Amino acid sequence: MAAGLAGLLLTDAASAQVGPHAVINVSQSLLRVYNARDAAALHELLAPSLQARYSIEDLQLTLARCHGLTHEVERFSLPSWGARRYGFFGVYAENSVLEMVLEIDEDEKIIHWVITGDVTAKDQQCVLSGTPSPLPRGGFGHPVEPSQMLVQSLV
Repeated sequence: MAAGLAGLLLTDAASAQVGPHAVINVSQSLLRVYNARDAAALHELLAPSLQARYSIEDLQLTLARCHGLTHEVERFSLPSWGARRYGFFGVYAENSVLEMVLEIDEDEKIIHWVITGDVTAKDQQCVLSGTPSPLPRGGFGHPVEPSQMLVQSLV
């Protein structure tokens, strides 16, 4: 019985952690959806908290703004830095090379995404996030969301 309980606990712990290539796999799905400008498919890639925050119509506008910045994207690089649930990618677009920050949850759904030429800029043209601003406000008494801590470490 103890062995069965231990096996169950190990199974639960293993299922809580995403696989070693999860963020890369999500980035490849995101690339296909992005270039197709498929707002409904993008909505399916989002975590429930972002699905509740962004309607299909909102995502259509976001994709339009993003394409204004990038036009078509040829490819995303492998992450230059990151871990199982987040990564910093190069974005090889039709008219420029940009940066992308992608963060996923334990279910391999997007909880933060930005494509930018300046990760430290306050306003981003191409961003989906669970917080009003993709960058931390910082300072005393101002909370920083976990997804924002990734960007703060670069500033």
